[in-house]
Amino acid sequence: MNTFRWGEWVALTSQKGRKWLVRIEEGPYSSHLGTIQMEDVVGKEEGDYLDTNKGARMFLFRPTLEDYIFSMNRHTQIIYPKDLGAIIFYGDIQPGCTILESGIGSGALSLALLRALCGTGRLISVEKRPEFARKARENISKYFGANPPNHDIISADIQDFHMNLKADRIFLDLPEPWHAIASVSRLIRHGGLLLSLSPNVGQVQMMFKELKTHGFANITTFELLKRDWMVDERRARPIDRMVAHTGFITLAKRTPRLFIEGSSGE
Repeated sequence: MNTFRWGEWVALTSQKGRKWLVRIEEGPYSSHLGTIQMEDVVGKEEGDYLDTNKGARMFLFRPTLEDYIFSMNRHTQIIYPKDLGAIIFYGDIQPGCTILESGIGSGALSLALLRALCGTGRLISVEKRPEFARKARENISKYFGANPPNHDIISADIQDFHMNLKADRIFLDLPEPWHAIASVSRLIRHGGLLLSLSPNVGQVQMMFKELKTHGFANITTFELLKRDWMVDERRARPIDRMVAHTGFITLAKRTPRLFIEGSSGE
C-alpha cells in the first residue's frame, strides 16, 4: 500500500477538478473551499479524500508532471503539455541519449526530457540569462528533490558554445533560433535530430533556410491544437475555449554533407 508520507507533495483536488499542490507538513491548509489539517493526509492512500471544515470534499492525488509544470514559479511562458508530448515522441527521446537544449526558460522541457531519460544519458541546458538558469534549477531541483546528476545547466550563449561530445538530439526554444544553427550543426552527430519551437511562421521560414544551408534534411513543421470536451449524463460537446496555437515544431535530421540547392528529394 503506497500511502502519503511527511514531506511529500499532494494534489488536493476538488470534486470539480480544481487543484492545489501542497507539501505535507504540520498545520492547516486553507482555500475558498475551507480548511483541512495537512497531518491528516499522512497514511491516506492516493484517491482517498478529506472533507474541509465547510463540508467540501478534497481528493488526494500525487501530482502529475503537468500539475507541477503549471504550478511552478516562472519568468517565461511554459511549453504546453501538448507540445512537450510531441517533442518527446517526435524527438525520439529514449534512455541513454545525449541531449543539448537552449534556452531553458523555466525548466518545463528540461523536466520532460529528464523524465524520459529515466536517470540515464545526459541533458545539457544552455541558457545565457543567469536569472532564468537559476529559476529553472530551483524548479527542477524542487521536483526531483535534488539536482539530477545527469543534468548540467550552463550559463552561456548557444552561438558561442562548444563541447567535446556530439549530441544525439538538440532542442531550441529561442527568439531567433536561426542564428544558432551554424553553431549547433557542429555539436550534433550525423543522423541526429534537431527540434525547434517557434510561435511565428516567419521564424519557421528563417529556420528552414538555415537548416538547409547547414546540412539538415527531412525538414518538417507542424502545430498541435487541443480541444477539450464537456461530457456528462446529459450532454457531450466541445468546450467554448481551447488551447489552440502555441507554437510551430520544426524537426530536421543532420546529414554528413550540405544540402545541394535545387536537388529533389521526392
